[in-house]
This record gives sequence, C-alpha cells and structure tokens, in this order.
Amino acid sequence: MNEIMISNKEDIARLVNEWGFLPFFVGEVRGFSLAEVTPSKLWFPEDDTSDNGVWDWKSDIILEADCAYGKLYSGRACFVSMDCFPDLVNCRRASVKLTTQERRILDVLKANHSLLSGELKKLCGYVKPRVPHSANRISRIAEKQAGHPARRIQTGEKKKVEGFETALTHLQMGGFVVSAAFEYKYDREGKRYGWGMARYATPEDFFGPERLRVNHSPEESYDRLMRAIVRIPLSFTPGQARRLILG
Repeated sequence: MNEIMISNKEDIARLVNEWGFLPFFVGEVRGFSLAEVTPSKLWFPEDDTSDNGVWDWKSDIILEADCAYGKLYSGRACFVSMDCFPDLVNCRRASVKLTTQERRILDVLKANHSLLSGELKKLCGYVKPRVPHSANRISRIAEKQAGHPARRIQTGEKKKVEGFETALTHLQMGGFVVSAAFEYKYDREGKRYGWGMARYATPEDFFGPERLRVNHSPEESYDRLMRAIVRIPLSFTPGQARRLILG
C-alpha cells in the first residue's frame, strides 16, 4: 500500500472498509497501520494550528466509514468496518469474562447511553470529591484532641480496585464498548485547546442492536473474519490473524 494514496480522511475511511481492519499505530504486521500508510505531513499540519491532522480526524472517520473505533486490537486503537465488527463482537463476547468492576462500568454506560471519559470515570467512583484544605486541617486537629493519631496504622490488606483504564480497555477488547466521538474544550474566545476527549458508548447504543445481530455461531464468525483477513493485501501469519480476531 503506497502512502501517497492517503491524502485525506475520506481516503482513510475507504481503506477501513476495504481492509475491514485498520490499526491506528504500528504493530506486528508490517504495513498494517494508519501510521504506516499516511504521510507524516498529515499528522501535524504546519499551516493549520486548529487541525492536528490525523489526530483530529478520528470522529470524522468513524462517521465517514460508518465503522467502530476503540482499543480493539491487542489493547490498542483500531478501526473496524461494519462488515467485520458484528462478527468480531460475536467472537469476543463469547470468550470474555467481565470482572465485577467492568460490569459496573458497563452498567453505568448503558444507563447513560454515552459518556465522556471523565464523566464515566467520575460516575464509577474513580474520582474522589475534593476536600478543602481547611477541612483536612480541622479533621487533623479534631483527631489530635480526641487522642487519635492523624495517621492510623492500616490493618490487613487494602482491597485492590481494578484501574479505570485497564477495565475500560478490557471492555473495548471484549466488544462491549466503542469510542463514539472525540470532543474538545474551547476557551472564552472560542478557540479550541487540548486533545480530544473520548466519548464512549456501547455498540448497541451507537449502531443500534439490529446492526450487530448475526445469525451464526462464534465459530462461524471466526471463519468469516479469517476469510476477510486473507483479502487484506498484507502478509499475516496464522497467529497474527488469530490475535487480530480474538485479541
């Protein structure tokens, strides 16, 4: 695949649908990534400070290609066409077991239909409310007056909670969550700043449950995806193809 063939977001969208899969970053299969088929000038255009090129095109590509996007390949970002995504979901969900924390995150997302990353993190209890410095000081004084040390000795092991990013990545790899869009912050003058914040949704909410329905087994979905990978004009070993399908 010659990189000069990619000149805009429409070209990328066409490639997603032609290959079925398009990882964002360089991986184990040579030539199988957006980074390798797109010229460097499209990643950080020098003549337009409001558009960071490919970095800013993700939302448009999702809509233009009508595809899924998220951490769908080896825990890393990947576009997947709707010709392949329903079968991918059928395969992945059949073999994935979610943790209690992952189910909680998924339930919160389903209840809200879509959430920005920060919103989802907060609603799932990962962001503790800020306590004013004065309140902390008063608490320490009260403890001292009561004869209790400000720092208590912890007894027993503290229960570990699965990290938010780890849980969210597992949910995406399992076919339960996708990135619906990327949104930006704007200052008082209307100028955009910072990087795009991911908005997450379940595939059912984003595409509609009818588009995800397949009338065959996970094993048949696996075979269908293998046939799709064979059509990609790159060299995959059997192991590489299997990892692309099963994660």
